[in-house]
Amino acid sequence: MNRLFSAFFPSVNEIIAAQAGLLVGERYRPLSGRSGRARRATSTLFLVDGMTFGTWAALIPSFQQKFSLSEAQLSWVLLGLVVGALISMPLTGRVITGWGSRAIAFPAALAFCSALTLLVLAPNYTVLIAAALLFGALKGAVDVSINAQAITVENAIGKPIMSSFQAFWSFGGLAAAFFLSLAMSRGFSSGSLMLTMAAVFLVLTLSTSGKLLPDRSPSRGESPGFSLPDSKLLRLGGLAFLALFSEGVLLDWSAVYARSVADMSLATAPMAFAAFALSMAAGRFVGDHWIGRFGPIAMLRFSGLLMTLGVGIAVLMPAWPAVLVGFTTTGVGIANLVPILFGAAGRAHHDGAGPGLATVTTIGYFGFLSGPPVIGALAAFAGLPLAFVMVIVFGMIIATLGVTVIRPLLKMF
Repeated sequence: MNRLFSAFFPSVNEIIAAQAGLLVGERYRPLSGRSGRARRATSTLFLVDGMTFGTWAALIPSFQQKFSLSEAQLSWVLLGLVVGALISMPLTGRVITGWGSRAIAFPAALAFCSALTLLVLAPNYTVLIAAALLFGALKGAVDVSINAQAITVENAIGKPIMSSFQAFWSFGGLAAAFFLSLAMSRGFSSGSLMLTMAAVFLVLTLSTSGKLLPDRSPSRGESPGFSLPDSKLLRLGGLAFLALFSEGVLLDWSAVYARSVADMSLATAPMAFAAFALSMAAGRFVGDHWIGRFGPIAMLRFSGLLMTLGVGIAVLMPAWPAVLVGFTTTGVGIANLVPILFGAAGRAHHDGAGPGLATVTTIGYFGFLSGPPVIGALAAFAGLPLAFVMVIVFGMIIATLGVTVIRPLLKMF
């Protein structure tokens, strides 16, 4: 039994060492001072990014109730977030090319946290859409800049650590959802909670000041380097689109699904989001061990099948216990798709990790941001359960066609 357990789960020491960046070969050693500080600061920014977005996602039902929004009207708010991000992401990439991610990540994170207050203070539906547009623009700027900084830190440390950063993002969303669910069950208003959370996130962001690493020789005046990608990057980008589309849908719509389909209360509905975020965070914290044990091909197939199974449970059995079990299963399935695909992208471009990773993440994040409004539009016509069938289809595609895309790149792992 112990051998079976250890095959799937690393020891506590292995997890702590891997996430702290201490595991090198068979020996443990501390990171150099500057690299260690930069990794902790970057992890904090991923945590803040996840908590800020998690606060927004967990309180979407509150916005829906406050403004008496239909699912179609709510989809316009989510679309505003998408449009803002799609405008800011290429602009942020161009600025980073000239000035480096360190110059952008810190102020962008400060502004992103502050934008929560604009959502709280929105007096009507039109202003809410405008606030969501700005919130999305800042979200895009933060995503691009902290991922670019993560690459810089990864290069400085000399070992792949992207999954640990993604785990902190997931854990941030989980922590925010858990706290909000607990606080709302005690009678606190969503508006006061968002203002409090924004203040806490600002303090956390300020703690990272001056600790990020400069990018390697940023070139002023040069283009951001987004050229037409080759076919293997397009295929990887397509898989990233499907994976992050599904992740975005579960993050934005899980609480709404629990409220409107499973008849959970306004105070307990965020627990559906928490179940998904917790399982995804846990899966990412042990993801490196799983991928090393079973290989990326098997993990990609298994992850796609778990996605299909989990959402299938929530669609076919809409009672709240089954929905929570289904979303938990889905979280485990989605957890390691991004580390696998981003890892392949970083090794698939002849000019190094940067160009391939930039291409695949751009396509993937488009899926992440466009998924929620697409599901909202479908739900307006067919209902949420049938709209969620789209995620089931994506899981099947990843488990089958995805394997054929990754297999030629296996030598790169």
